[in-house]
Amino acid sequence: MATWAPTCRLPGIENQLDTDVFRNAKPASIVLGAAFAGLAAHAANALLSEPDSGELVSNWSFYGLGLVVLGAGVARGGLVPDERRAWAAASAAFGAWFMGSVFYASGGGAEQGVNAFPLADALLLPFAVAAGYAVVNLVRSRVTPFESTILLDGLIVSLAAGALSAAVMHATFLTDKDADTVAVMFKLAYPLGALMLLACVVWVQAITGWRPNRTWTAAVVGLALAGVAATAFLVRTVSHGYASGTLLDSLWLAGGLVLAYAAWQPREESMPVRLRRTRRLGATSLAAGIALALLVVGQFRSVGLAAIVLAAGTLLALISRAAVAFRESRQMFAAARSEAETDLLTTLGNRRKLMTDLRHELHVASAASPRILVMFDLDGFKHYNDTFGHPAGDVLLARLGSNLDRAIRPYGHAYRIGGDEFCVLVMTGATSAKTIIGLASSALSEKGDGFSIKASHGTVMLPHEARDATLALRVADQRMYAQKEDRRSSATRQARDILLQVLHEREPALGNHLKAVANLAMGVGTRLSLIPEELDEVVRAAELHDVGKMAIPEEILRKPGPLTHEEWAVVRRHPLVGERILSVAPAMLPIAKIVRSCNERWDGSGYPEGIAAEEIPLGARIVAVCDAFDAMITSRPYSAARAVDEALDELRACAGTQFDPAVVAAFCAHVASLPYQFGPARAGLRRAAS
Repeated sequence: MATWAPTCRLPGIENQLDTDVFRNAKPASIVLGAAFAGLAAHAANALLSEPDSGELVSNWSFYGLGLVVLGAGVARGGLVPDERRAWAAASAAFGAWFMGSVFYASGGGAEQGVNAFPLADALLLPFAVAAGYAVVNLVRSRVTPFESTILLDGLIVSLAAGALSAAVMHATFLTDKDADTVAVMFKLAYPLGALMLLACVVWVQAITGWRPNRTWTAAVVGLALAGVAATAFLVRTVSHGYASGTLLDSLWLAGGLVLAYAAWQPREESMPVRLRRTRRLGATSLAAGIALALLVVGQFRSVGLAAIVLAAGTLLALISRAAVAFRESRQMFAAARSEAETDLLTTLGNRRKLMTDLRHELHVASAASPRILVMFDLDGFKHYNDTFGHPAGDVLLARLGSNLDRAIRPYGHAYRIGGDEFCVLVMTGATSAKTIIGLASSALSEKGDGFSIKASHGTVMLPHEARDATLALRVADQRMYAQKEDRRSSATRQARDILLQVLHEREPALGNHLKAVANLAMGVGTRLSLIPEELDEVVRAAELHDVGKMAIPEEILRKPGPLTHEEWAVVRRHPLVGERILSVAPAMLPIAKIVRSCNERWDGSGYPEGIAAEEIPLGARIVAVCDAFDAMITSRPYSAARAVDEALDELRACAGTQFDPAVVAAFCAHVASLPYQFGPARAGLRRAAS
């Protein structure tokens, strides 16, 4: 088919060019306006002229207007690339109809009865196929979200409408004898094709909520006119009353011109599907019920071969629809199952998937073919999160998960079971367990400026060490945390022990104070539900919160009277000094941050930065309360020891100004739970807990 599209386009401006074509489509409007005027003249000539006097004029005007309709469709497909296939197919359909109509309009069908089979009728088959292809492409491009079931539902409705129309036509003006001829089947293709296309377009309007749309509304009107004309043509053919140049030809042209008008409407927004699936199912069920009823009635009385064929086609389409729905349900179930067993961040299997695979492998594992379950926990990830933020932490986890998947894929499966914990489940085979664990540990390790990520692990041999999935995970978890604790001892504890010994050598009494503060911080942190890693950091910070005082001269540290402004300036530097000392060891960085803020106050009047409330790390708020309490109940060179209940009253009085109220409440509850540790102040303790 010839087109007039430009030979090349820039993709970035193609849509704009399409819009400009419609915006400046004055020639198309003029041509269609003239065609509608010609249609009015054609209809007037058919109504007012004598039976044979205006036939020549009527026929040539029919040919001319038909060519205008055909040309409008061809031009729409050629000038506007958008939906070119749909409108090219529509033009082909109208062209097939037009060539067949020339035969009848020129008088070739005047003496033809309903059982006659002129060659022109064979053009109806490509007409129906091309028109259906055009509608399918328009639905695919304009209905959103598009689903194949929309077309199947439309096909079911269309076939049922065609079957019912064929039965009505057979009962109304076709004899049983006539209804069984092939020629009659071709004659019926005219009205049935138009009515089935009309039913499909109306179905599209229904599922999109009957929203006004010029293109689809015009298509409904055009197909309705074509359906009326085709039915009238069949009636006249049956009664041998067909003659060219009558108002019937005007009806054909009217339908074609309205469809040409629809083709040249600017494409509007996509039409969203609004009809719920339950109502769609109701519509297709009704259509299937009509088809089944026609097949049943056809056993007792003649409804015509066309009705039987279309009814059977309806049920076949319904079976296809059920098959597609079943396939979609299976795909949805598989997708839901995959999503339920997949960690969204890393795309590895999650805990649910691990437990499923672990149970299966335990069932098939044996002494000759063992499996290895290895659980990993990232060391240093909390520091990375605190330093670079949670979004960066998520990116790191995704990257490490991808590394682990690539490393383990030849040997087994990798999983992320939560937080910074990963697992692998592998077969040993020719590769040793030590090699596989090394590959996994390397994949979960990363080092950069200011951070170092490593992985502690715990290993279980299956089925030798566990025959139950839950037990296997528990053993692996225990071994992993045992290794993590050993690592922590070899780094953090050694550094801590050295610093504590230095403090003890300088001021022996300070060691007891730090130990007491650490014990209190442990109890308060537990009451505040800190995770083990956070709790450990708070306790270590409590032990080392005064490490910066090593830089304070003895005469200031032990001065019995008030400090001068200059001496206070020296004292206020000790949190920063402590942070610098601890930051030398990377493993002590989280502890250094807490030590820096232990002298901040809830109301923002503390030092060294003057931060307030939630800006102060929780660990620092806990250490501040514990340190103040132990200082109040201990004798100092500049103050006498207070009773426990007085110290608690002082903490409560300073809650909201110096201390975090929630931490004070947790501290008082903790002290109240230890009456024997704090001696004779039990009455005060009971009052503190109330």
